Amino acid sequence: MKPAKKKLMVGLLISEKRMGIEERLFLKCAKKRNMELVFINLAKKFDEEIFERQVKKCDVIYNDVGEGFVLEPLKTIEEFGKKVIDASKLYYYTEDKWMFFVKCKEHNIPTPETILLPNNLTMARAELKEFGKWPVILKRIYGMEGQNVEKADTLEEAVKIAKSIWSKDIDKLPLIAQEYTKSFSYRVTMIGGEIVQSVIKKSRNWKSTGMYSKDCERFRIDHALRKLLEKVARVMKINVCGVDLLKRGKEWLVLEVNTEPGLDFIEKEREKLIGKVLDFIRQYHRKHLKSI
Repeated sequence: MKPAKKKLMVGLLISEKRMGIEERLFLKCAKKRNMELVFINLAKKFDEEIFERQVKKCDVIYNDVGEGFVLEPLKTIEEFGKKVIDASKLYYYTEDKWMFFVKCKEHNIPTPETILLPNNLTMARAELKEFGKWPVILKRIYGMEGQNVEKADTLEEAVKIAKSIWSKDIDKLPLIAQEYTKSFSYRVTMIGGEIVQSVIKKSRNWKSTGMYSKDCERFRIDHALRKLLEKVARVMKINVCGVDLLKRGKEWLVLEVNTEPGLDFIEKEREKLIGKVLDFIRQYHRKHLKSI
């Protein structure tokens, strides 16, 4: 009689007060795949000993938390010698909107023209005046769900917005100024380099992030866009991501790449996408074992 196949132990980083739809779907999909989930909830009081025990019983960790505070737990997990999807170092580049722009320019990936603003308002005013692209979008280098992202039509309005954002930010994180492109927001979800979903995020507001978009419908990916997305995945090295794009005429612009992408733009496809995430986690773990 063959011994029972060992279950793959997958740690799932979450930050929820109670189990929601996504967590239940992860459990359902994991059970089908003979996986065992260990929920590591970062919304609870952090106890280093409990955290270490939970992490060390897992074969691999998947991060389902988008907030910036997850960076330290990710680095701690890596210090424990465990593989995490996706690695903490990605936050230094991909989630940093300025470094993302720099990386795109380095690899000839089309993206909206962007400048980094000095933290001094007088100098920022001079930089914005020289940039001269109106309207302009002002963004903190780190942010999610459209927070600290504002559109300014004039220089005076831009300076006022910068001053307002910095007044609420103890650390006074840098801001970028980015040319405004009037476009719907196009989201492509990729898992292990595979395109698994493409939707248009429409909104009556100029913002078209997930929380502002009202309607999501699929769009077809042509050959040119597929090649661009493959290049983005290759350059950014993110295993599970959401690529946000804008369209200027016939040209595609890569706006940003999000780790921990939302999987609920089309609700009836959420379970399928979670299943694909878990399938990738298994492949990733097997590949890592072979490389040891």
